[in-house]
Amino acid sequence: MSEQSEKVPIDARLLSDAIIELNISRRNVSIYPPNHPSVDRSLSRAFELMQKLFELRPEITLAVAKDTLIIDDYYLEKKNPVYREFALQLSGLNIASVSFITGLTKEELYEFHRFISAKVGDLPQEPVQEQLRKLNLIHIRTVFIDYGAFAFEEGKTQKEPPKEEIWERYVYGMLEGTLQPDGISEDIREIPPEMLARFLNKNPSVDLKEESYDRVITSYIRRSSDSVFSSGDLRRLLDFINGLKPDLKKQFLSSTVRTVSSDMDSAYKALSAVSVDEIIQLLGTINEQKMIIPDALKNLLDKLSDLPQTGLENVMFGDSMLVDDIFLSPDIVNLLGAGDLESYIDKSYQSDIQKLLNFKSDIAPIGMKELEREYSDDIIEKDFNRTILELLSLPILTVEEYQLLIGMIKEQVDQFLWTGQYEQVLQILRVLKLNAEKNVFLDITSEAIRSYDTPEFIGTLIESFKILGRQMREEAWNLCEYYGDRIISPLVDALITEDSQIIRRFIVGILKQFGNRIIPEAVKRLGDSRWFVKRNMLYILGECSSEEVLPYIRPYCRHENRKVSYEAVKYLLNAGDGYGIAAVRDYLGSEFRETVEQGIALAGTYRVREVVPELIQMLRKRGIGGADLYDKIPVVKALGEIGDPRALDALREIISGKSILFKGVTEKLKEEIYRTLKNYPSGDIRDFVEEGAKSKNDYIRSESLRLGRTLTD
Repeated sequence: MSEQSEKVPIDARLLSDAIIELNISRRNVSIYPPNHPSVDRSLSRAFELMQKLFELRPEITLAVAKDTLIIDDYYLEKKNPVYREFALQLSGLNIASVSFITGLTKEELYEFHRFISAKVGDLPQEPVQEQLRKLNLIHIRTVFIDYGAFAFEEGKTQKEPPKEEIWERYVYGMLEGTLQPDGISEDIREIPPEMLARFLNKNPSVDLKEESYDRVITSYIRRSSDSVFSSGDLRRLLDFINGLKPDLKKQFLSSTVRTVSSDMDSAYKALSAVSVDEIIQLLGTINEQKMIIPDALKNLLDKLSDLPQTGLENVMFGDSMLVDDIFLSPDIVNLLGAGDLESYIDKSYQSDIQKLLNFKSDIAPIGMKELEREYSDDIIEKDFNRTILELLSLPILTVEEYQLLIGMIKEQVDQFLWTGQYEQVLQILRVLKLNAEKNVFLDITSEAIRSYDTPEFIGTLIESFKILGRQMREEAWNLCEYYGDRIISPLVDALITEDSQIIRRFIVGILKQFGNRIIPEAVKRLGDSRWFVKRNMLYILGECSSEEVLPYIRPYCRHENRKVSYEAVKYLLNAGDGYGIAAVRDYLGSEFRETVEQGIALAGTYRVREVVPELIQMLRKRGIGGADLYDKIPVVKALGEIGDPRALDALREIISGKSILFKGVTEKLKEEIYRTLKNYPSGDIRDFVEEGAKSKNDYIRSESLRLGRTLTD
C-alpha cells in the first residue's frame, strides 16, 4: 500500500507553493522571535500546505544537489531563486535529503527551521547530525552526506569517479567548518595545487574566519600521522598560492606564514631543501602583499636567500679563464679588466658613452599595463573598425570594395554584440545612415541597414542586453534610443518571457526611459490574460504620470489579483484620482489581513487624508491579544505620515491606557506614537511632550525632550 502511495504523482503547483511557504517561514523564524505574528502566520501557511501534500503521499522527500532540489526523479526548476535558496541552506549543512512524514507538527517545523537557519559558527562543536538528533524531530527525517562512503573496493573495476567534485566538496566543507580535517587530510594532499586554487577562486570568500584558511593550509602541508612538513609540500603550497586571486592570495599567504612559523625546526629543514630562486619568489610575494612576518621566519628566509659568492668565482686553467665552458685567452681577460679599459677605448668614445648613460628622456615611460591595453584584441578590433568606417565614407571606392567592407562590418557587429561593445554597433549604424542620406551606393547601403532592422537582429540584440546590458547600461540605452519605438514591442516581449528577476528589472529600467512613448504598447498589453503581464505594464505606466491613461487604469483597481490591483491603485493615487482613494477604503475594509496591510501602507505613503476616519476607527478597535496590538503599529505609522490632527485624540487614549498582560507590545505601540509626533502640528502635541518627559521608557523620554526643544525654539 505504501509503495502505491509513493507512486501517486505529486501536484506540481501544490509542491511549489509548499516549498515557497517553507522558505518564507524559515526566513521569518531566523528573523523574528518565537511568538511573533509573522512567524505564526507563515508557519501556519506552510503547515496547511504540507497537510495537503500528505493527502497525496504519506511522505514527501526532497533530495538536495548543492543548489538544486530533486523530488522523485525530477529536478525542480533550477532558475527559481526560492528553490535555490532553500537548497543552498540545506546543502550548507551537508544535508543530502529531508523527508517530511505524516503527523508533522508545527512545533517540529519550527525547530527544524531554527536549526537549518543557524549559522555554522553559532552551532556547537559536536557533529551536526548529533545536534539534530537531540531535537527529536520524529516526523522529519534528515540524511546527511557520508564522506566516509567514498572509497574504492578492492578487486572491482570501476570507471574513473568524479574525484574533482568530491575534492571540491571536501574543500568547501573545511572552509565552512562543516567538515573536520581529521581523517581526510591525506585526501586533501592529493589535490594538485592548480586545482585547489581553482576551487577556492570559485568559492565566495566573504565572512570566512582565520581558522578557515588555517584548516586548508594545515591539511595541505601536514600529514595526519606526522607534524613535519617537507620541502615538496612547501613547493606545492607555493604553486597553490600563486594560482589564487589577489584577494585570496593575501589571506592564504598570511595563514601559511602562521603555520610555518609555528614549527621553525620543520620550516628550517623544508626551506633548506628549497632553491634560492623559490625562496626569493616567496619573499617577493610576501613583500608584494605588504605583509609583516615574524622576525624568526624573516631572518631564516633572509639567510637562505643570500647567494654564496664563492659559487660565482671564475675558474682559471693555466693563463686562461673558463667561463660557461668557454676558454678566454689572456688578451681577452686583460681587455675586460677594469684597469686596461683605456688602452682599447679612447677618452672621446668613453665620453660619448657616458653621455648616453646619463641621458634622461623627457618622455614619460610607457608601462607594461598601458602597452598590454593598447595592443589588446578589443582595442585592435575597435581601431580596425574605425578604419573601415572611415574607408566607407571615401568617394574613391569601387562597388566591389564597398561591398567587401560592408561584409567585414557584418562580421564585426556579431562580435561587438557578444562583447557588449554597443557604442561600436551604434557608430556603424550611424555611418550607414549617413551614407544612405548621401546616396553612397544606395542599394548596398539600404540592404545593410535593413539587415540591422529585422526582428531576428533586434532579437539577438536584446539577448545580448540580457547578458551584458547591466554592465553597459548607458551604451545599451543609447542603442535602444537609436531604434526608438521600433524596439519597444520586442523589449516588452522579452520582459514577459524572462524568468530572471534581475534581468526583468533591467528591461523595465530601459522601458521606463522611453517615457510617454511606452504608453500605447503598455495599454495594449493590459489586455493580456496573464496577471503578471498586467502588473508589469501598470508598473511601467506608473512612471509616465499621464492623465490620458487613467480610464484604462481604473478598471484594474478591483482586479482579482492583489498585485495587479495594488499597482493600479498606486498609479491612481499618484494622479490624485478619486478611484484610487475609494480603492484604499475598500482595502481597509477587507476581510483579508494582507489586503488591509496594503491599504494601510498605501494610505500612509500617499498621505490619503480621506481615509483618516477609517484608520482612527481601526486604532480604537478593541483588541483581544498581543497580535491585535501589533497590528495597530502600522496604523499609527500611517497616521503619522499623514499628520492629520484628527488622529491625536485616539493617540492620547493609547498613551493614557495601561496593559498588564501585553505590556511589551503596548510600549512598542507608544514608542511608535512618539516616533511620528513630529509630523503633527506643533501646537497640538504639547501635552504629549509633557507627559512623555516623565515616562520611564528611555526612548519616549528622550524623544519628548527633543520635541520639547523644537517647540521652544
